[in-house]
Amino acid sequence: KGPTDSSNFIQLPFNSDLSKLVYVLNRMLPPDVRVLAASPMPTVKSTSSLMSKYSIDAFHPTLYTQSKTYVYRFSIGNIQDPLQSRFVWHLDGSSGRAMGMNGNKFDLELAMQAAKLFVCTDARDYAAFGSVMRGNEKNRVRSTICTISGCDLSRENREQLPSWEQRQDIEGANDDFIERCGSRLNTAGAPIHPLGVEKGPQTFTVAIIGDRFMYKMVRNIVGTIVAVACGHNELEDIQQALSTGEWGNGPSGSRRICAPARGLKLVEVVYPDEVNFDWQSG
Repeated sequence: KGPTDSSNFIQLPFNSDLSKLVYVLNRMLPPDVRVLAASPMPTVKSTSSLMSKYSIDAFHPTLYTQSKTYVYRFSIGNIQDPLQSRFVWHLDGSSGRAMGMNGNKFDLELAMQAAKLFVCTDARDYAAFGSVMRGNEKNRVRSTICTISGCDLSRENREQLPSWEQRQDIEGANDDFIERCGSRLNTAGAPIHPLGVEKGPQTFTVAIIGDRFMYKMVRNIVGTIVAVACGHNELEDIQQALSTGEWGNGPSGSRRICAPARGLKLVEVVYPDEVNFDWQSG
């Protein structure tokens, strides 16, 4: 079966030092973008099954991957950390795409149960969790069969967060800071942060590993996990969608939630052993 896109990759002539190219690129790129290493177009063993599977005799950066790992971050709490607002989806119910996703209703146990439902040891049809392509990609033929080997939800270590985010209702928490800045007590007798914050945001991470992903698939999965945890959807909705390939036939009858793009990042791409890179750093 041929590739599911019409991409063509041509090896361009380059006779210079790749480490020098890395150095030059890092001098020209904006400060928030960096190149760690560069490699000539990878060679693929002639006996590789990849060539026969996709009918391509040259390296393809998307189709030849063995696995990809995406990480999505979201937070709950009375207020959001403003320094993380561009990279973390805060569940405050104000987002137009996720009305009602209020962190005060968030059930961590339900969220973890929902995440486990997406894991499969064999390939499965995830048609209900892909979005329609747009623009030039709109009519592209795509497969909805994927293998998700991991979907783990964890709470980030609070020691990694700045002091103002840490809970003040824990005995001894930030005593020095409170003493210096002054504090008051809430009705339960617990100290309130000088800025009026009783509890800072809690940040969670969803790590999803799969052999391939459809357009917006990770965001749809995370949005569904959050929707279940906030009472918007039920676990049975996920099971029904996975078995039928369609959304909306479950007990809640609610629409699918697509998490905002800002919490998503691709953290790892793994290629099989028959794809050989020659990485050179600057």
